[in-house]
Amino acid sequence: MKRIVLLAVALVVLPAAATVQQTELGGKVRSGREVTVPATETVQGDLIASGGTVRVDGRVDGDLVASGGQVFVAGTVTGDVLVAAGSTTISGEVGGDLRAGTGQVRIEGRVGEDVLLGAGQATITSRAHIGGDLIFGAGRMQMDGTVAGSVLGSTGNYSNGGSVGGTEHVNIQQPEEAREPTLADRAVDALRRYVSILVIGVLLLWLLPGVLRGAADAARGRLLVSFGVGILGFIAVIVLLIGVILFIVLVAIVLGLLGLGSLAGVTVFGGVLVAAIIVFLFVLAVVFAAPATVGLALGRLLVRTDGRSFGGWLGALALGVLVVVLVASIPVAGGFLEALLVLLGLGALLLTARPGRRTITPNG
Repeated sequence: MKRIVLLAVALVVLPAAATVQQTELGGKVRSGREVTVPATETVQGDLIASGGTVRVDGRVDGDLVASGGQVFVAGTVTGDVLVAAGSTTISGEVGGDLRAGTGQVRIEGRVGEDVLLGAGQATITSRAHIGGDLIFGAGRMQMDGTVAGSVLGSTGNYSNGGSVGGTEHVNIQQPEEAREPTLADRAVDALRRYVSILVIGVLLLWLLPGVLRGAADAARGRLLVSFGVGILGFIAVIVLLIGVILFIVLVAIVLGLLGLGSLAGVTVFGGVLVAAIIVFLFVLAVVFAAPATVGLALGRLLVRTDGRSFGGWLGALALGVLVVVLVASIPVAGGFLEALLVLLGLGALLLTARPGRRTITPNG
């Protein structure tokens, strides 16, 4: 419980990194860009240190709680050491336990009791000596030192050139190999894709028949123009999103400088909402509406109807979407062909969305 309280104090009470080292509570709490306990100093009692770099070259007669970008313990800590840092190096002596959550950790000195590590990469050198157990979870662990107790851990890569006095149980997690999709997997994916596009297409054919039918006619009669407009539309949406984000940031900065913080928050929320709506409509058009448009255009080439029956349009849509999905399922070339069809459908939708362009030919 004592260590939990110390950690809470270190993470909540300490101020942000300052230009010079600051001390509070008689030197028990220290913070700054660089916090150093020189070799000539002995800290009586616990030390809580936070900074860009924390270095202990002297002696701490108590526990050490350290957080920062880099933590170095080259001196002596008679109690426990608790670290949260980007990188940690223990080349001195720790009398109690060592507990570290860090990106990289290197232990070269002596730890009197247990070592508990959560790290991306951990190295226990040949000069290191751990008097208790070593418990770790790491992406990579190199253990060349001496552990008087047992070793328990989980890692993706484990190398042991040292000695372990007790038991050793290390779970080495092997990355799962990507499984090549089977024919059944491809068929299921294609079926899901077909059903999802067909459902959206039917909704558009029912709710906005003029838009979908007009776009299908544009895809058939103005092929190159629709394709070009689709490319320009795709680029325009990306530029629009970037513009909205830049506008939100600029307005928020201006309002913040004017002291209108609450209004800035509302502006950011509204801007994020607008950006989310744009992304939603764009994804809906690219993933579902554009393929449905091309599918209806292809279906009209394959199915002869009088252009007035909803059932005829529905049959053409179902057949055409099936063709689009089958083309997209072709190995290697399918993704490229699907992208071309999506750009064609997107351009046709944009052409039809212009005022005065929603026309339906009576005979399709």
